Amino acid sequence: MKISNMAVSNVKGNLYRYVMYYLSNSFAVTAFFIFANFVFHPALNVKSIGGHPVALMGAANGMIACQVIIVIFSVLFVGYSTSIFLKSRGKEFGLLSLYGMSRKQIKKYVLIESTVISLLSIATGILAGMAFSKLFLMAMEAFMDISLPFNISLKALGLTVLVFFTLFEVVSSLMLFQIKNKEIIQQLKSSKMPKEMPKFSKAKSILGVILMVIGYGTAWIVEGVAVPLAMIPVILIVVAGTYFIFTQFSIAIANKILKNENIIYKKTNIIAYSQMIFKLQDTAKVLFAAAILGAITFTATETIYSFFTEVPRLQGIDTPEAIALIQSGSNLNDNSMEYVKEVLDKNNVKVKEYHKVKGVILYDEKTEKQEGQRKEKYFTMSNSDYNKLAKSADRELVEVKKGEVVYNYPYEDPYISTEEQDNIKRAKWDEYDLGVGSEVRSYKLSKEVHGAVMALPNMGYFDALILNDEDFQEVLNKTKEEDIVIYNGIDIEKWQSSYKASMEIKETIGEKYDNKYYSKAIPYKEIRKSFGMILFIGFFIAFLFFIASGSIIYFKLFNEIKQDRLEYDILRKIGATKKDINKIITKQIGTIFFLPFIVSTLHSFFALKSLSNLLMRNLFTNGLVVMIGYLIFQTIYFIIIRSIYIRKIEYN
Repeated sequence: MKISNMAVSNVKGNLYRYVMYYLSNSFAVTAFFIFANFVFHPALNVKSIGGHPVALMGAANGMIACQVIIVIFSVLFVGYSTSIFLKSRGKEFGLLSLYGMSRKQIKKYVLIESTVISLLSIATGILAGMAFSKLFLMAMEAFMDISLPFNISLKALGLTVLVFFTLFEVVSSLMLFQIKNKEIIQQLKSSKMPKEMPKFSKAKSILGVILMVIGYGTAWIVEGVAVPLAMIPVILIVVAGTYFIFTQFSIAIANKILKNENIIYKKTNIIAYSQMIFKLQDTAKVLFAAAILGAITFTATETIYSFFTEVPRLQGIDTPEAIALIQSGSNLNDNSMEYVKEVLDKNNVKVKEYHKVKGVILYDEKTEKQEGQRKEKYFTMSNSDYNKLAKSADRELVEVKKGEVVYNYPYEDPYISTEEQDNIKRAKWDEYDLGVGSEVRSYKLSKEVHGAVMALPNMGYFDALILNDEDFQEVLNKTKEEDIVIYNGIDIEKWQSSYKASMEIKETIGEKYDNKYYSKAIPYKEIRKSFGMILFIGFFIAFLFFIASGSIIYFKLFNEIKQDRLEYDILRKIGATKKDINKIITKQIGTIFFLPFIVSTLHSFFALKSLSNLLMRNLFTNGLVVMIGYLIFQTIYFIIIRSIYIRKIEYN
């Protein structure tokens, strides 16, 4: 029999050992091909993309970055999984040596196996990529508002085949150096060598716990700009701590359990836990790798999802009113607001509140005199109008005395508490010299309040001043008509769905009200498109990492299944029932599968706490949504693997 025939027969006969390796590789190829097909799509040609080159090429660059991540991940994944395969095949290589195969022939045999699986993975991945490319292009059409007809790029096809075939072959060839020259008897007995009771270092176990506490504690307490600075040190500390937790501390805990008579002598626990300590020793590094991969996956998904949900606040579009229109000059007394209401009604957009505020634009004479700059302008309103808006926006009410002024700073600092903000002075002067008609009037600053009650910053205005009602009326009487403005603010139900109506209003009155019309549904949709695309792409990458973390555990379990079957056969012979053995298997596989998941969840929980500190928002609801999603996938994955494992154990 030829070596190539032997390799193909071995792959067919041991397909259960290779299936997750094959599927994980195929998924990586699929993701790479879909992204490459998008990058090479004719619609993204710079000469044919019209007015959208920046947005489209930015998306293409994002896809290229994702492709690089996939390739780097595939190198690490293929290398690690191939290493696990080779280490578990000592007996097989010993038999091949006994039958007269040289080390060179054994390497050729293994390389042919890898090549067969690689070709199958590439073919399956490309076919799946072609099948799902249409859905991906449809999603990108929705996110980017462009036409992306179905297209299969030959460049993408060639690049995918070239990159992954080269990658699989090079990594597999490098891993072959692990096949050492050993005595045949050593290779044959590699799986029968008696295992010593696992030992652990008490000092390293304690060090692992201490490192985790330091890492978690730092992630919990750092705030503001200190979060990015602490990120790298915390990651290094937590990774080191995780390694000692799995290689030392987990074995220490297992030893404690074995010495606890109340636990160990209960039903089949003596068998389940005595075997578990050896499995923990054998899989410690695998569990460590799976936990780190899982932590990266969870944290990345939670971060992207959190930015997706927090984007309105981060981009300054969390204004009190959903729609705002400022009338001034020739538009002061037109009927534009009636038209706005008609459009909203026509599109079934329900108005909750409508505010109409008359204001005046006053200029600060002191700025020009003391700083030699252009006069600063202020939107000035009456005390009663401000309080109406403040009450609606659930903000602090103010009382302004005659001859005084209250300064309204429109933003709240997300890194500073409400109490601290009250002590920070944002106002420029203690006394404002405002030009009123042909004279200059001085008003003493009595107070300043933070937080907008109108969408002024979005329409060319920034600071607002609040005057006593009598003072404001006097100012209004002396102000020229061109400096009088009317602010119209509309709060609507489900403003996120008002995009169509908002665009219709903008297209009709856009030129007439240049920079004086604002609807937060418009920037909201544009920003959500961008972040939605990032979330969509990020999910692809995260899901790839998620599958890989489970696949690594799968490889380890199924590469030792022959030895496990011998142990369970002995249990059957001494009277253990099928139900008892299945319980033992469930405990052991469940521990190995869910232990990295629990550690990954803890890592991502504290990482999310740091992100919450950075954004000054409680993001744990977002984290919980992501965790529940991954837990469902992990549970389904566990049930499937358990079922396959039990069938293989029962097969004789």
